[in-house]
Amino acid sequence: MAVETAYRGLEELGVPAGTTVLVHGAGSTVGYAAMQLAVQRGAQVIATAGETYSGALRAVGADVTGYGDGMVERVRALAGGPVDLALDAAPVSNALPGLVRTVKAPEHVLTLSDFAAADELGVRASVGTDTNLRHDVLGGYAQLASEGRFSVPVARTFPLEDWRTAAELSQSGQARGKLVLRIG
Repeated sequence: MAVETAYRGLEELGVPAGTTVLVHGAGSTVGYAAMQLAVQRGAQVIATAGETYSGALRAVGADVTGYGDGMVERVRALAGGPVDLALDAAPVSNALPGLVRTVKAPEHVLTLSDFAAADELGVRASVGTDTNLRHDVLGGYAQLASEGRFSVPVARTFPLEDWRTAAELSQSGQARGKLVLRIG
């Protein structure tokens, strides 16, 4: 799901090689996947993330900065001016007005989550529907993952009988990665 959403978002945003892309929420599983996909496309990636994944994001090729106060100025300093495009992969956090200030025009921002603010700010929004989902790309990224060239953070693995504990952690918003249920 994270790979499909990230791939679709970058496709809708239109990320060619040579562009500077801000991936906001690169510590989320969708953002983490999007950052890797953008790097593989030849984009310069600036990622916003907390300390949990900042080292891993840098290792894959992103310039990383934190969230919060001063984010717009830090992003623009890393890019040497406005970024070309911005992908909002974070949960709704009232960050969209700041993301608009990192680009030249609001339509250069695409959000995967903050649909209400997108309408107000002139930002594009990506909503998965039966007609635009990109399941066709999953096999290729599964192959890259098996070769160690692509990953999505796994926070924890649970035996199947502990599914309730996994569901509670998932619903808490504190998982910090995918949760895996294993059989046997």
